[in-house]
Amino acid sequence: MFTGRETAARRRSPDSRWLNARRVIESDLVDRNPKARSILIAEDNPDSRDALRALLEAYGFHVLEAENGQEAVRRGIEQKPDLILMDIMMPTMDGLQATRTLRDSPSFRQVPILALTAMAGSRDLAIQAGCDDYLSKPIDVTNFMTKIRRWLDQSPS
Repeated sequence: MFTGRETAARRRSPDSRWLNARRVIESDLVDRNPKARSILIAEDNPDSRDALRALLEAYGFHVLEAENGQEAVRRGIEQKPDLILMDIMMPTMDGLQATRTLRDSPSFRQVPILALTAMAGSRDLAIQAGCDDYLSKPIDVTNFMTKIRRWLDQSPS
């Protein structure tokens, strides 16, 4: 913790640590993907979907949404997103079946699909179904954005 005098001194004369932190934040803002890569969120919980959409849009992504696995397959085929966030437990068609269905299409073999679930022990099931990676809920924003960027950087645009 800084005392009042130390805080005031830092405001008048920032050291390199503070300048570096500011540069990191500013570069993060600049790096918010000017080409607006698209991400499909397949999530049945509207509050979770809204929170994910707000976060991703804040980083400059174009967001598509699906409320269940069947809609995720349809929207995926129609819209051809750059990445899919797939909840595992959804009505109509679960995320595992939706992933298998998408992976059957040659055009979706290279699209990253990341399982996003609060279901304990579902990592292996998600990977076996064809998901490329796994994120648990609640999400850690830093880890979440790091994984999304990593998978988008690896995938053809």
